[in-house]
Amino acid sequence: MGMNRFIGLALVSALIWVAAPRLTHAEELSAEQYAARAVQNVKEGKQTEAQADFDKAVELAPDKPIHYRNRAAFFALTNQWSKAIADYDNVMKLEKDDSATELNRGYAYVQLGKLDQALDDFDAVLKIQPDSDRALRYRAYIYAAQKQYPKAVDDLTKLIEKNPNDAQSYKARAKANAAQEKWDDAIADYSKALELDPKDFESLSARALAYLHAGDKDKELADLSAILETKPDDLEFLKLRAQVNYEKDQFDPAIADYSKAIGLRSDDAALYSARGFARLKKGDKSGALEDFSKAIALQPGESAYYTDRLYIYLSRGDAEKAVGDFTHLIALKPDETDLYLRRADLYLKLNKYDEARADYEKVLANDPKNVAALSGEGEVIAKRGDRRAGAAKLQQALQLASDPKDKERIQVKLREIGVGPIQ
Repeated sequence: MGMNRFIGLALVSALIWVAAPRLTHAEELSAEQYAARAVQNVKEGKQTEAQADFDKAVELAPDKPIHYRNRAAFFALTNQWSKAIADYDNVMKLEKDDSATELNRGYAYVQLGKLDQALDDFDAVLKIQPDSDRALRYRAYIYAAQKQYPKAVDDLTKLIEKNPNDAQSYKARAKANAAQEKWDDAIADYSKALELDPKDFESLSARALAYLHAGDKDKELADLSAILETKPDDLEFLKLRAQVNYEKDQFDPAIADYSKAIGLRSDDAALYSARGFARLKKGDKSGALEDFSKAIALQPGESAYYTDRLYIYLSRGDAEKAVGDFTHLIALKPDETDLYLRRADLYLKLNKYDEARADYEKVLANDPKNVAALSGEGEVIAKRGDRRAGAAKLQQALQLASDPKDKERIQVKLREIGVGPIQ
């Protein structure tokens, strides 16, 4: 948030100390003496006694704003924000132009999430004191929280102009620029913040992400490497760097980062899948197959992993195992027609005609004019001995086909079973 944790504490510490003499039980303390004792109780951690004394001071001198200020400061110190606001209100009734109290009340409203009321207070302060650092900073915070990012940038720019060495203002402005997807401006501000505070890990991390959005992979990679020098086991940044290396076709570093990430999180199926793709890009189908299989073992309900592994099985011509993965996919997506069609084609290659025909019929039940299913079923029927019936199905498919390539394939099948296409 960039705010003082206890904005009212300064008021307590600034209290004019009144030495309270030793009194008998019969003697009564003045409001100032109760206030002085309350401050001492705060210092000693006696909060219950301190509040009682602050209450008594207010009771004895309800027309003196100092006692409301002191009690409000105590309430702020103890996070009793609603009570603090009530006392700030009383101060403002007694002293209408007290901008310090208005600033403190605005902060208390922020703590309660009442940002509109807080904004009113900070606006009022800035009308009187346009250069108030705290009011500008707090108002910028509210603007950012309300997604009024251009206004937040304006206030933060004023702060930067006043103090060009304020790393926090650059950092806050960078966040507001990033929220508007002004990546170049965000990168410039994060860079300035890092120039002023080279150990600011948060700014370095945020700049790396800004480079990611800006599409500057080289600089993103440099920042990610710098981050991982400081935090070598940071899983999220390891994954990010692995992804950048993958996108830059630097597959060995990508595999190394994914492997380290897997060492940190061995139950993360997505990491095995990602490493599998990097291995596949290197031509290591065996390694990729191992990774995709591990991903499936960890997360058997994720269809994407079966699709990944299918690519390898199909490229190897391993129809039996490919059928197995199609079967898993169909169990996960029983309404996806294309899966039945693709499994049917594999069954046909394996000469498993009953299984192939069942799948083709499943497709045709949902889509009676499906050219591929009609063609496949015709081929099955013909291969099982009924060439005429098979040819009829193929002719039906040929008449429905609009794609020249589909027509050509069907005509080839007709010739293979010894029946030429009807012109």
